[in-house]
Amino acid sequence: MRTTHQPTVQLPELTPGITLVDVDADLGVTPVQALLLDHVLTRDGPAYWVDGANSANTTRLRELAPADRVLTRIDVARGFTAHQHTSLLDRLAGRLNTEVSPSLVVATGVDSTYRTSDITDDRAEQLFIRAIASIARIARVHDIPVIVTRCRDDEFSRPLRRAATTHLHCRVTPFGPSFKDRTGDTETLVYHTSDGWIQTTLAYWQDVLEHRARMHEASTLERAASPVGTQ
Repeated sequence: MRTTHQPTVQLPELTPGITLVDVDADLGVTPVQALLLDHVLTRDGPAYWVDGANSANTTRLRELAPADRVLTRIDVARGFTAHQHTSLLDRLAGRLNTEVSPSLVVATGVDSTYRTSDITDDRAEQLFIRAIASIARIARVHDIPVIVTRCRDDEFSRPLRRAATTHLHCRVTPFGPSFKDRTGDTETLVYHTSDGWIQTTLAYWQDVLEHRARMHEASTLERAASPVGTQ
């Protein structure tokens, strides 16, 4: 159910480098999609989403987006095997050297295909490390945020955690979804109403992004109206 109350907007600020986001299973990939759309709303340049866990739901992305024009700046690709996934990241790392610099890259389920592949364990590990190297190269060369997620937090996925410069955990709370960083600081996204707190829904994320879009549009208009040379 949609609500007319304004959300308290405190989405984490993405910084250049690899940001590992662990998301509670109940929330699915939606928080990552919200981060992707929010970044595209407030930055220039295209965004790329490489999925390895069959979680790149473009229907949900369209439902969340405050405007269809935002979607034209997001390219989505899926890798269904370890070799496909590695190849996609290799090609993206090479392709971005000669094209317009992206504003963001998202790689969801980075470890998934390497766990389920029919290749040997040693080969799967080699390809996984190569995939992480491509992700790190993208972040370093273009000085942009790269959001990554993993299927499990275990020994196999440890190289991905070591490569990350930022580690966020999006978890379910009684007040809505909460992003917590590795320093322990928490940003909680909630509706605050006279009757108390309302739990998060798809409509909640839609309202958050719509509100962020209005804030960005107002800021852009304000800058455009300011005399040249003023702050």
